[in-house]
Order: sequence, then C-alpha cells, then structure tokens
Amino acid sequence: MAAAWLAPELALWCLLALVVVQFAQSQQVASNSKQQSQLWLDCPCIHVSERNSTQWGKLSINASQTFGSKNNCLMIFIGGQTDELVAFQLIELQLRHGCLDSVEVFPYLREPVIENATQAAYTWCQHSNARNDTPVYSSGRLLGLRLRFQQPPNKLDNWHLNLTANYRFLKKDKFKTEGRLLMGSYCDYYFFASTMGESGGNQGYFHSPRFPAHYPAHIKCAYKFIGRPDTRVELLFEELQLPPVTSGGCQLDALTIFDAESAHMSTVIDVICSSRPTRRIFSSGPDLLLEFNASSNRTAKGFRCKYKFVPSEQEQPQPIMVAASVATAAKQPAKANSLLSDMELSKPGRAIDCKQTYDSRVNKSGTFESNQLLGSLKKNSKPGVAGVIQCRYEFEAHGSERVQIRFHDFNVPTENENSTGCLANHALHVLTETRGKFETQELVCGAFLPKPLMSNGPKMQLQFVGRLPPTMTNKVQYYGFRAEYRFLTNFGIMSGVQQGDECTFIYNSSERISGLFHSPNFPGYYLENVVCNYYFYGASDERIVVHFTYFDVEGIDNCDHQTASDYVEFSNFMSTDRKYQKYCGKLPDFDVRSDGFFFRVTLHSNDRFVGIGFRAIYTFETKTQEKILGDNASMESYVSAAPSLNIVLLYYLIILIAIIEYDM
Repeated sequence: MAAAWLAPELALWCLLALVVVQFAQSQQVASNSKQQSQLWLDCPCIHVSERNSTQWGKLSINASQTFGSKNNCLMIFIGGQTDELVAFQLIELQLRHGCLDSVEVFPYLREPVIENATQAAYTWCQHSNARNDTPVYSSGRLLGLRLRFQQPPNKLDNWHLNLTANYRFLKKDKFKTEGRLLMGSYCDYYFFASTMGESGGNQGYFHSPRFPAHYPAHIKCAYKFIGRPDTRVELLFEELQLPPVTSGGCQLDALTIFDAESAHMSTVIDVICSSRPTRRIFSSGPDLLLEFNASSNRTAKGFRCKYKFVPSEQEQPQPIMVAASVATAAKQPAKANSLLSDMELSKPGRAIDCKQTYDSRVNKSGTFESNQLLGSLKKNSKPGVAGVIQCRYEFEAHGSERVQIRFHDFNVPTENENSTGCLANHALHVLTETRGKFETQELVCGAFLPKPLMSNGPKMQLQFVGRLPPTMTNKVQYYGFRAEYRFLTNFGIMSGVQQGDECTFIYNSSERISGLFHSPNFPGYYLENVVCNYYFYGASDERIVVHFTYFDVEGIDNCDHQTASDYVEFSNFMSTDRKYQKYCGKLPDFDVRSDGFFFRVTLHSNDRFVGIGFRAIYTFETKTQEKILGDNASMESYVSAAPSLNIVLLYYLIILIAIIEYDM
C-alpha cells in the first residue's frame, strides 16, 4: 500500500479526537452509556498523503488491516495541502453480500473528524470486482472514508474484504472562478471586459459552486458579463453535468442564458438542463447573463465554462431566441367582471394593451414582469396624462404539467392606505376557465408578496390592470410586480421520489433518515380534486414519526364527505387504518407515529374550497431511539455534562496549537 502518515497536524487531530472521545465515553459510562453510544463512534484512523501531483497514488485496504478494529469501523483520511483538492477513484470493492460491510464517503470535511451525525455523501455496500467509477472530488483539502462492519467473521480467512482506489491531489487554482464575487452573496459574480491596453481580463473560467465536487442543493447563482460596446460574449462549456431529467423539460436544475445583463424572457438564448456535447454560445451584444438554478434535492458535478469577450466585428452565429412570444392585441375579448372594456382602452391616455403567451414547449421556466410595459407607456403617453396598462399573461402547459407562479417583487396600491381591498381597475386578476371563458377568480394587490399560485389544469391566465403614474398608498417605491413561472409535473413538491406523473412520493430511510414534505404548491393554496400520497419505508427496526409544523386543511367537524371537507388521513397500511382519525381545519403543531416500518400520509381535496395545506418533518427512528426518548432522562442530561467536556477540549486544543507552532 502506497500510504504514509500525513503531516503532524492531521495525526494530532486524530489523536485529539480519540482522547476527547475516550474522555467523553468514560464520563458518560458512569451516567448513561446507552445514550452516549448514539453520540460518539471511536474508530481507528489511517492517514494517507503520498505526494505526487502528476500521477495517481494508490490506496489498498484489506481484511487484515480491519480485523479486530474497535467498534467494527475504520476511518481513512486522504489529505493534501491547504491549496489542494482530492480526487478519489474507486477501482475495486469486495464486500460481503447483504450490506454487512459498507463504505461511507465524506468529501466536505474541514478537519479529519467524522462524528455519527456527519452525513455521508455516498454509501457503498455492494460487491463489485471492477467498478471504474467516475472520480469523487473533495471540496477542500480532505476526503474521508469510513468502513463499517456488521458481525465481522471470527477468522480472517473467512473475510474477503478488499478496497482498492486511486487518489490524486489537484490545485484549487485550476477551478477558480475568475470574476468579482458580489459582496454578501454566495455565488453571484460580475465579469468585466478589460479596456484597451489591459490584458488578462477578456477571458477566463467560471464554475458551479464547489466544482469539481458536487454543488450544494437548493442554490441560485448569477454570472453577469459586462462588455464594452465593441465586444460580444462567447461561452464554451468544457464540462457540464446536471441531474438527469426524468419527465421532460427543465423543471429542476437548469442554466438559463440571457442575451442581456438582466433577466427578460424576450432575451433568452437557451435553457440547459441536461449534459450536452461541447458547444459555444454567443451574445448579440456586449452583455450576457447566466443564471444557475438548482432546485432539486439531487446534485451533480455542475459545470466548467470558459468565457471570452470577443470583438463585435468577428463573425459569429446569431443567438436563437426561444423566449415566449409577446404580441400587441388590437382588440381583446370581452373581459369578465370589472376589467376595462375595449372602448375605455381606446380613450386618450389608454396606451398599453397587450398579451404575452408562455408555452411549455418553448420554455419550462422563466420570469415576467409589469416593468416591461412601463417603459413603453412612458414613451407613448403625454406629460400629465395618466396611462392605463392592461396586459394578459397566458400560460399553456402540455401533458400532465401544471403552471406555478412565484412572486419576487410585488406592490400594487390598495383602495386606501389602511385598506386591504383591491380596486378592479388597479390589481392583478387571477383568472380561471369556466364554461370555456376565463373569469376573475381573485384580485391581488398590496405591498406584500402574494402566495404562490398553481393551476388546476394545463391553462392559467393572469391580467394586470394598472396606471402610470400610480397613486401610491404606501412608502414602497417599487410599482407593479416581478414573478417567475414554471411548468411542473411534481405539484411543486421537491422532496421524495415521485412515482410517474401522479401526486405520489416515496421516502426511504436508506436514502435519508429525516426531511421535510408538504402539500402541493405550499405555502400557496393546494389544488382542487387532488389525492396526494406520501409513502414512508423504513428498515424492519425503524418507525416513522411525522411532526406537523403547519396545518391548514379546509374542513370542519368529522372531516368527512358529509361536511364537504378536505382532510389528511394516516395509515400503517395501503388501505384505510381505523386507528387514526381524519384531520382537517387549522391545527397547532402535532405528531403522528407509525406502528411499523411503513406509513402512509394522504391528502384528499374536493372542488369546494382549498386551504394553505401543511408542512411536516418526517424522521425514521429505531426502537432504541424510541426507548431513549421514552426514558425519564431529558436533553438537560446531555447539556449538564457539556462544560467539563468543553474545558477538556479547549485544553487539548491549546496543546495542539502549541505543538503545531513549535513544529513550524
């Protein structure tokens, strides 16, 4: 095995961890050894650090090195210098069948310590003679492995364990984003073209966060390129890996490229949500914006892209616009309720009447806003004459898709400063289709962000009616709205694994032991006539605990069909479980616990009224955890011992720092 003991500080870290663990265990054994076993895991450590920046080093672990390991586990830390990353490639893995042996991978460590609560990015427990997997990259200088063994053999000859892998240290500078990070942001960058006579500023690289390691889930990044008037922007994706799209369309993780510095759907060049061959993208002007939106729970390696500001006279392909169509309608159909009529729109000062259409076959997501109209109104209206805006936004989905609208900015004045009432000719109208015609279902106004909207079918329409200059009734200077639309098949539920196109989601403890789930479109109103199932599958010794942090389901009394109530039901089976009552109405926090390793939560809604729905936390608990939670000992017993442990930890940290400074 080509392995060596790492720098003294890493070895000391491991020694420190062992000392603190042993001290904590010795203290806790006297009080409650069963509880402490859930907090600490004392494993032998191996540190690997062979220095070779041009070739792959080799790591080999067999049964002889793990036989008799304390607590049936072994930790391996591959560590480089502070300016390096670790690339790890598994070559061969021989484990006992039935997942009796497992390998956990930790690529996001800051120090060589792995606790029980540390979540592994990958877990391998399947026998394989030749894996040749894609390399796993660390986000920092450390990559950790933890081998766990259940019921290890008594004789070494009966244990054919083998882990063979390659590793390599890479310089972080090779994956540096060469832009200017916006202050206070996580991954928003500016890139400026250099002026004449300067060099080095007209080209470079930018990456997804943590690249080449997997980017974090649920992030949004913006990369803005600001060129000179005589330049254009060229992008070349050298690497691009995103989670696979399961049901068509860019619904989750995607890159949206705009042919301008700001995001307007009329300037979209492309939307990318799947790995593609190497390709170039050109802007038509000096500026370009790339938005990276990672909405799913799954992540991937991300992207590495080269940018270049090129002279505008250089011949290049024209960007293909795939934005939604915007058309000016000379005559609108009759509007329901109090919308302005065609005759009123023809009067002086009635300047803007438009229709914008968004088709899921063109784009699966994008933004739209009222400010796109205000500029034209200012140009066409006469000074001192109020102009009226009336624009309809039509969304058309296909297949099993639904439309979801989320607002980012909103301020449309109410009737007066102390009122919540909306004026029909100064509001955003939410329209629904009734007998083939769209009529106003709801008026939205005020200075607060409206709740998300979701269509019950494939079509949805909004109608914005406003005036310029507006009569503001609050101190907010922004006027109008800015929103994001998405065509979804997952009902706005981002957790779990969806089954087909139905509102059915599965949660396995083998994937995640706890997490969030919620009703469709939460925190907006859930849908009419929908049945959503949430299936939880645990191990044979696990039980499911569901804690509702918010519950508002339309219904009264017994929550049954006789009262036309929507309701949530629970069951230990696929069929109805008489043990549990139906839940509806607005309820405070409450818990529901399963009897077995399977549990079903189902939301039923009718076509009468709807509510906000629910949000809940699920947890898979073992029987041991249930017993501990049921004991008289409370969390205070953990806290009361903490001061003495912290003092010991501080003492050893001081010694560690002194030793490191002495070695330096």
